[in-house]
Amino acid sequence: MPLTDDVDVRRRESRQAVASAERRDQILDAAVQAFADRGFNGTSIRDVAKLAGLSHTGVLHHFPDKAALLEAVLDRSVQRAGAQFDLDSGDGEQFLRGLVALAERDVERSVEAPETRMFRMIAAESLSPTHPAHGYMRRWYAEVRHHATVALEDLAERGLLRVPAADIPVAAGQIAGMRDGLDPQWLLDPESVDLVGAVRDQLSRYADLEL
Repeated sequence: MPLTDDVDVRRRESRQAVASAERRDQILDAAVQAFADRGFNGTSIRDVAKLAGLSHTGVLHHFPDKAALLEAVLDRSVQRAGAQFDLDSGDGEQFLRGLVALAERDVERSVEAPETRMFRMIAAESLSPTHPAHGYMRRWYAEVRHHATVALEDLAERGLLRVPAADIPVAAGQIAGMRDGLDPQWLLDPESVDLVGAVRDQLSRYADLEL
């Protein structure tokens, strides 16, 4: 709260806080790489520490265990995508265009970038009910289906929906699972799979829009 009504207080972040945030991101970047290469089950905290150039205890100072590290990695990935592409605005056109833009970003990064591989590895592993990300991924898919449903309902209200309104739940599920089918093919053989083109084509089937 400002000390006076007409002067803003400028608080300087401490060097320690800045360094801690940078170190945390450094650890998360290393974890993304490790999980992309080995999956959660095949990765140890020591593996992450080695990639980050830190000690085992240095990683544990920021994350108490591997499950907490995984949750932070997934949260950062989801939050960054949501913020960058405005995928939860309720605007159906913006939602579909955001999904195309997300695919364009991933292609621009190339298959060598670890984040897409990491997410697919964890999604596949999480099918096991005992996996730490099992509940997380269930909730994430449910959230994507919800946002897709809201987006498609918005398009229906605007007269832009190509499928019957009664089919919106099915279409939302198809949209939520679209990248699960395309990403492995693209990651394995990027020269043969047009990820952006496939995403754009699939989404165009739901709306009278030039995507």
